[in-house]
Amino acid sequence: MKQTLAERVNFHCSMCDAPTLGPKTGTNDKRFSVGKAAHIKAAAPGGPRYDKSQTAAERSAIENGIWACATCADLIDRDPDAYEPTELLLIKADAEWLAGTRAGRPPGSDLPALQASTAITRAVAVFCRQEAVRQERRDPRFNVSVSMAKSGPMYEFCAKEPVDARFVIRTRGRRRETDALRDFMQYGGELVLEGMEVGMEGSPLFPSEDVATKRLEITSHPRPIIMTVALDAGASVPLYIDFPGQATHGNKGFRFTGSTMGSMLTISMIGDFSVSSPDFKLNFDLKSWERKPMGRLPHFSKMRQILQMLDRPVPVEVKCTHEDVESDFGSGILDGREPFRLLHTFMAEIEDLRKLDAFFDLGLVMPADFEDIFHDQGDITQLIGLVDIDKADDPTVEVSLVPEEPSVPLHELIASQKPAAIRLSQELTMRIFGRAYGPFEVEVTCPAAVVTPIGPANIEVGVPIRLTLRAAEGNRWSARVSSRP
Repeated sequence: MKQTLAERVNFHCSMCDAPTLGPKTGTNDKRFSVGKAAHIKAAAPGGPRYDKSQTAAERSAIENGIWACATCADLIDRDPDAYEPTELLLIKADAEWLAGTRAGRPPGSDLPALQASTAITRAVAVFCRQEAVRQERRDPRFNVSVSMAKSGPMYEFCAKEPVDARFVIRTRGRRRETDALRDFMQYGGELVLEGMEVGMEGSPLFPSEDVATKRLEITSHPRPIIMTVALDAGASVPLYIDFPGQATHGNKGFRFTGSTMGSMLTISMIGDFSVSSPDFKLNFDLKSWERKPMGRLPHFSKMRQILQMLDRPVPVEVKCTHEDVESDFGSGILDGREPFRLLHTFMAEIEDLRKLDAFFDLGLVMPADFEDIFHDQGDITQLIGLVDIDKADDPTVEVSLVPEEPSVPLHELIASQKPAAIRLSQELTMRIFGRAYGPFEVEVTCPAAVVTPIGPANIEVGVPIRLTLRAAEGNRWSARVSSRP
């Protein structure tokens, strides 16, 4: 069985692809082997990946073995957590496939001979896996993963334990890269450097004479954190906003980025360990509203509430939660008037449009270009006053009427100054986002209102008269659409 396992992979290690067979020195007819047959599932209880449901025949079958070099075989047998059985079976299948692909071809010609895209994809995956194994053998203190990027292999290294090694990155005097490195060392995070000369002192990884590093990505270990911001912290019922995100730290302080409401609201924070009040920024991203129905904008009410609170200096408290442990991060005053000045106006316009959309059933849709919110509708102030007439603090309405026939009741209402039921109708049209809507017939009513003339109280047929209609105490005006186009 061992011989067959070795032959099926052309005496190469299934893990790292190293040859396992060679000629023995001083002889013409002997050879030596550094290969071993390792069990995928252990042959005896207590062994790595032992499966008690296997029969004795299954444990000794060729399907339960994998050929590897001595180093990789020891890793398979002595580190039971390094590989799962399913992973070893996949590695074995890939190694046998690779041996079949190479058979009968000169070295280096196997990849050009691949035709099918699935075969090319598999060959790349096999290379990446074997390259990762080779790198881990060079320095076992690191977990290594390899993937294929557009410009070539991309290596990801993660230390298993504290490593006494030092990165050497030559920036060639470029100020931008130097500042970026300094910021990364102080606060952690992610850093991408292009075209740097990279080496590692204290590790055989990154040998500068063998490897040309075109792109270097450095990431400090991120920790999942929930940052809670309490707006109007001094109020009896402050507004709490939770931002799930990732935090990193360096030798000077920490960095945090989190988002909520589908990433529509993001917080970024940098704080020094020596300062009790970290600096943070809020960012609103409303792109998800593009081309959405005006009446169903995600999280509109919550976003509007937050912005209304930020339209003045507001006390703020910041707390963080990591692994169910809550800690205070500091407090201060947040004034969003100037930073969000344009956004305040934008949200007010959206709120008015949503009112018109709901009242007249217009079916408005958010434009792709949010600039249209400011430029593509006329003055809607009077329309909003009509829609919100039931919420108005001022119970008085001014109207102009043109009597069509003698109106004894109107004379009596003016003369008596007694409250009476009032019903008015008005036809109107509107233009929003370049489109005309209407005409609509709107009816305004009040159960009891007092009628007072503005100016002379002469009521003549065909002569306009201006009137003040004031709702009696305990009554309000209301409006509805009585007819649509």
